[in-house]
Amino acid sequence: MPSSSDPQSKQSLRQYLSTNISTHHADLPLLACCFVTGIIDAGAYNAWGTFMGMQTGNTIFLALGVAGLPKNGAPLQWLRSLLAIFSFMIGSFVSSAIARPSGTTRRLTLSVSFLLQGMSILLAAIFITTDVIPQHDSNSNRVLIGIPFLAWQFGAQVAASRALGYSEIPTTVLTSVYNDLVSDPKLWTWKNAKRNRRAAAAVTVLAWGICGGWLSTLRDGFGIVLWIGGATKVTIGLSWLGFGEAIGDGRDV
Repeated sequence: MPSSSDPQSKQSLRQYLSTNISTHHADLPLLACCFVTGIIDAGAYNAWGTFMGMQTGNTIFLALGVAGLPKNGAPLQWLRSLLAIFSFMIGSFVSSAIARPSGTTRRLTLSVSFLLQGMSILLAAIFITTDVIPQHDSNSNRVLIGIPFLAWQFGAQVAASRALGYSEIPTTVLTSVYNDLVSDPKLWTWKNAKRNRRAAAAVTVLAWGICGGWLSTLRDGFGIVLWIGGATKVTIGLSWLGFGEAIGDGRDV
């Protein structure tokens, strides 16, 4: 990465930040995003009864809430689900609208996007740690404060994963991953990068979902989950600064 100690270096740094990255090995940060999805969604569902990244589940919760079900469900469950869906969509829309004019694989665009996502999670972690938002009272309306901070950044995450061209790693949903994995005509081929990525995404979400669920049973567990998730997102944001420059389409899969 260029130094910024003189005008020429500053110009070089601006050029470096404005270049499009090579998406070779960009699947690795996206698998890290699967880790964030698994650990945060497990923690959020256990603490608040709502998913932050997986909006299919929230859509069903919303439908059941409108139907007045379940009878013994948490008050305003439907509202929490609706807020998560809306925040997710806002994150996708805004991040895509901002990224398109400057370039969706531009180094600075990706880095700033993921740094903001990480800071949003860390801000929610601060709210949880300081008891501004309860982590063990899913019936509290104060939970509504934290949902947008977590859900919007997953929308931005999905928008980035699409822009990078790795459709086999959607980072928040696994239904299509399971289907594509077992219906792949090259499923049993020794060298099959897309199969490997799909399997890795599913295992990552599952494994870290288990860890997120376990951590959230601790006294300050959900806060710990968010600190870990936020730190991971910040690390991903910084990692884009080290990616090589795109040559041609920048994709080598």
